[in-house]
Amino acid sequence: METASIIGILNFISRWILFLVVTYRFIKTREKGWALLMFAFFINALDIESYILDPLGIQIKEEVYEIAGMIPNFLISLLIMWGVIHLKNKRAEIRHVIGMGVYVSLVYLWLFFAATPFFDGLPFAIRVLPSSLAFGVSLMYLGIMLRRYIVRKKTIEELFPWGLILLGALNLMYPLIREMAGFVNVAFLLAGVFRVISAIGAVKFAFYPIMPPQRKREKILPKEIYLFTDSKEVEYMFPTLFLENNVIIITRKDPRTFQLGNDSIIYWITRVREGNIEDDPRIFAISPTKIDILVDLVAKGLKQGYNVVYVDAFEYLMLENGFKAAFKFLLSLKDHVISKNGTLILVVKLDALEEKERKLIEREFSKF
Repeated sequence: METASIIGILNFISRWILFLVVTYRFIKTREKGWALLMFAFFINALDIESYILDPLGIQIKEEVYEIAGMIPNFLISLLIMWGVIHLKNKRAEIRHVIGMGVYVSLVYLWLFFAATPFFDGLPFAIRVLPSSLAFGVSLMYLGIMLRRYIVRKKTIEELFPWGLILLGALNLMYPLIREMAGFVNVAFLLAGVFRVISAIGAVKFAFYPIMPPQRKREKILPKEIYLFTDSKEVEYMFPTLFLENNVIIITRKDPRTFQLGNDSIIYWITRVREGNIEDDPRIFAISPTKIDILVDLVAKGLKQGYNVVYVDAFEYLMLENGFKAAFKFLLSLKDHVISKNGTLILVVKLDALEEKERKLIEREFSKF
């Protein structure tokens, strides 16, 4: 098989893997940011000229070829930047809207300028620079954001953002190397390699299992459910709870205040950021509205060998989702814990609840 064919296959497969991974992430999280990235990667994977028009023997008109080639880069970069804004900030602020508006306006002016005779007199590097710059910068920005806030560091997952960063850097160089003899094929090969690297990390990021604890530690009393009204009661009753058990912690508190063994996992409920924060112990930030995802993560942890689930964030979850949804979340946790012969420790300020709510909690979670 010729080298060109291998490069084409690498690019084709890696493009669609990235699209499918981002799509899977959107389906799981239902977040606007991942939806925008899904469409960006879909346009990139579609590559109409290479994968649709060329096989059909349809040629783009020569007089509009360069303009048509710019449009996908501008669209993809817009969707990526917009998606990153939503992933990082959860919503677009006025400064983001103004920034996107300015960007669209500049693209509008550039495309019309590209249709004038003056454009033809410019060097090739200048003609393609804006679209390559937009595409490259957006990929690098996405990679930096993923590495900083989302993926776990020092794991295969890091290949996901690093591949995007390298691919973005390559696109920044494209206007300069495009007319260098022999460099074009090398550039396409590198693009395929970087996409494959990113795809490998993306698959690991999307489908990675909760790692099992290194040691089996189960020193807590053989009771399935504990209900406390204050975390100090837990400390008094189980002073070595977090050191002698493999614990999954769901908390609103600063996760670094817990004295933990290396085999504990903390899910910090916050809107400030999301994703992996530390690896030793493992601390993940997760939005309070993602309680369905949180249940799945806890269930996976119990299957892997974690024996205790500690929850002290019920009031915050109730504030963000309502009592009914938050209570349903607790019932789901309880069912998963019981099915795996684990222990659930729930800390709830019962005085802060209405009488009906308090009775529901006390009925389902026996007061210690």
